[in-house]
Amino acid sequence: MQKLQNCFDSIIQSIEQQKLKLTFDLLVKLLSQTQNQQLKEQLGSLKSTYKNMLYYLSENIKDPEIDKIHKILLRSLYKIADIALWQIKSANNNSIFYKQRRNYYFGIKNTSDELINALRIRSKNFLLKSQYKNDKKYIEEKENLNCKIFKKILLDDYWTTEEKNKWSKVIFNSNEKIISCLIITAITLNLLETFDERKAILLLETIQNKHNEISERALVGIILFLRKYNYRIHLYSEIIERLNCLAENPNFVKRVCYVLLQFISSKETEKITRKITDELIPEIIQKAGIKIRDNSKIQNLLNDNEISDKNPEWHRLIDESGIGEKLREISEWQIEGADVMHSSFTHLKNYTFFDEMSNWFIPFTTPSEAVDNQELMQLVNILKMSTFLCNSDKYSFYLSVSQMPENTRKIIVKQFSEEVNNMSSIKDEDFFAASQTVNYLTRQYIQDLYRFYKLHPEKQGFEDIFEFQPEFYNVPIIYQLVSNQNDLTIIGEYYFNKNHFEIAVDIYDKLLKNSPDKDILYQKKGYCLQMMGQLCASLNTYLKAELLNTDHFWTIKKIAYLYRILKNYKEALYYYKKAEQLSPENLSIQLNIGHCFFEIGEFENALKYYFKIEYLAENKEKVWNPIAWCSLLTGRYKQAIKFFNKIIEKTPTSADYINAAHVQLVMENIKEAIRLYRLAIYKENYSYEEFTRIFSNDISYLIKAGIKIKNIQLIIDACYLL
Repeated sequence: MQKLQNCFDSIIQSIEQQKLKLTFDLLVKLLSQTQNQQLKEQLGSLKSTYKNMLYYLSENIKDPEIDKIHKILLRSLYKIADIALWQIKSANNNSIFYKQRRNYYFGIKNTSDELINALRIRSKNFLLKSQYKNDKKYIEEKENLNCKIFKKILLDDYWTTEEKNKWSKVIFNSNEKIISCLIITAITLNLLETFDERKAILLLETIQNKHNEISERALVGIILFLRKYNYRIHLYSEIIERLNCLAENPNFVKRVCYVLLQFISSKETEKITRKITDELIPEIIQKAGIKIRDNSKIQNLLNDNEISDKNPEWHRLIDESGIGEKLREISEWQIEGADVMHSSFTHLKNYTFFDEMSNWFIPFTTPSEAVDNQELMQLVNILKMSTFLCNSDKYSFYLSVSQMPENTRKIIVKQFSEEVNNMSSIKDEDFFAASQTVNYLTRQYIQDLYRFYKLHPEKQGFEDIFEFQPEFYNVPIIYQLVSNQNDLTIIGEYYFNKNHFEIAVDIYDKLLKNSPDKDILYQKKGYCLQMMGQLCASLNTYLKAELLNTDHFWTIKKIAYLYRILKNYKEALYYYKKAEQLSPENLSIQLNIGHCFFEIGEFENALKYYFKIEYLAENKEKVWNPIAWCSLLTGRYKQAIKFFNKIIEKTPTSADYINAAHVQLVMENIKEAIRLYRLAIYKENYSYEEFTRIFSNDISYLIKAGIKIKNIQLIIDACYLL
C-alpha cells in the first residue's frame, strides 16, 4: 500500500509539473493494480488527445481551444489517479475508514433515496415535535437514522450532479440542524480521503446557510479541502468563481481568518495539557495539600454553623503556593480561545457511545437515557447552554455523570446547577445567545475535530489535519483571502504570541513587502530571529528598525545586547551609551555599560558604573563580583578582598572561592590563596584536570595583575599535593 501511495504521490507531482509523459507511464503502473478496464480505456483516450496536442504544436497549428483542452486533460488525469487509488484502498487498506467502507458495501446498505425519504417522513412530524422530543423511542430512531446518513455520506463514492443536488436540498430544507451538521462533517472527512468536486461545491454553497452551526462547519471543511488540494484547485473554475464571490463579502474573510486563528490556537493544546497534567495538578496536590495539612488552623476552616461559607483563608493558601498564578494563566488561555479542557476529557472517550464515528461530531442534544431522569435532564439543559465545552466533551461529561451512583449524581448536578445560577449578571437568554455565536461554534467544532484526530482509538488510520502542512496562510488560494495587511497582521501576532517564531518571521516578511517603512515589523522579526538563535540576522534586522526610528529605546537596547553577545564590545558600548541618554536612571543599562568597559579593559570606567549600581540598587550583591575583579585589576587589592569577603559571607559558590583566592595570590598571601582554592575544589569535588581547566580561564587576568605564568601550575599542584 505504501508503494502504491508513493506511486500516486509521484503522479500528482508529475501532473503538477506538467510532465505528462511521466504521468502516463506512472498511471499505467497504478492501473495495473486494478481490474477497472474503463479507467484503462479512458487513460488510452487521454493519451491520444495529448498526442494530438503535441502534433498540432509540432506543426505550428493554432487551436483556440488548446488551453481549455489542456486544463480538461489535467483534470481528467487527476481524476483517473484519484479513482484508481480510491478503489485500491477500498479493497486493500486496513485503516478504519476503508474497513468500514468494505463492511458497508458488502452489507445491507441504504440508498440515498431511501435515507432521504426516511428523513422526509421524520420531518413531516416537525409540527408535532413538542410531543415527540421527549419520547425515548422517537429519540432512538432519530439517532439511528442520523448514524446511517452520516455513514452513507462518509463512505460514499464520487457524486453525480443529481446526488449532490439531493443532499443539498436536505441541508437547506431540513428542519433539523443536527442532521445537516453531520452531513457536512461526513462530506469533509470524505473529501480528506479523496477529491470530489461536487462535494466541495456543496460545502461552498452551505457556507451561506442561515444556521451558523451548519455554515461554520462548511467553512472549516472547505478550508481543510483547499489546503489539502491547493496544488490543483486552479483547474476547477466553478470552485474558484464561488470562492471569489464569497470573498467579496468582508464578513466571509473575517470568518476565514477566525478559523485560521483557531487552528493556530490548537497548536498549543498539547503544551497546555502537559502543563496542567505534569505541572499544575501535581503542584496542587503537593503544595496546596501540604500547606493545608500543615496548617494548625485547619479545623477552624470548617465550621458546622457556617458549612456553606467559603473561607477566605483558602485563597491565601492558594496564592502562597503559587498555584493562583497558574490558575489565572489557564483562565487567560481560555479567554483567548485555547483548548484548556482537553486534558480533563482525554480519558473519557472510552464509552461505547464513541464507538460510532458520527458521535464524535454530533451537536449535543438530549440522549434517550435522560428522558425519564430529572437530574440528567437538568444536566442536559445546563450542558446545552455551556459555551466552554465542545460537543464531544459534553457527551463525555454527561456519560460520566449518568453512570455515577444516584446520590453522587444528585450532588454533582446540584453543584453544577448552582454554579450556572450564580452567574446572575448574565440573563438566561443572553447566556444561550452567547453559546450560538459564530466564533464559539467554530471553536467548538474545531475542538471536536481535535478530539477525534488525537483520541480516537484508530486515529492512525487518518491523516492528522492538525499536523498537516503547509500552514493555512501558505496555501495560495487561502492567502489571497487573508493577505490584506490587517488580517495578515492578526495571524502573524497569533503565531508570534504563541512563540511560533519561524512561522512568524515568514509572515513578517510578507507584511514588510507592503509596509517596508514600519519599524515595529522589523522589531518583531528581529526578536523572532533572536529567539531562533540567528543572532547576526537578528542584529541586522534590529539595525533596519533603528534606521526607521533612531530613538526607540527598546530597539537600541536589543542592538546593544546582541553586539555584546557577539563580543563586539565597542559597538555594544556605543549603543548602551545611546540607551543611557534615553533612560539615564535605568540601572540595567548602567550595569551593561560597566560590563562593556570591563570587557574592553577600561576597568576604571567600569568601576564608576559598578559603584553607582552598588549605591542605588536594592540588589547590590550582583555587582560585588565585578567590583572585586576591577579592584584586583586596577591594583586596589584591599578593596578587592573586602568585596570578595562580602560575597563569601553570603552563600558562596566555588567560583567565588576561586576569585577570592586569586586576590590573595596577587597579594602573595600564598597560604590563604591555597586554602581558598581547596575550598572551591572541595565544594564541587573537582578533579585535577577539571580544576586546571577552570583555573586557565582566568590566567590572562592574573598575568595582567602581575602573577608569573610559571608559578600558576605550581599553585595548582600545591592544592592537591600538600
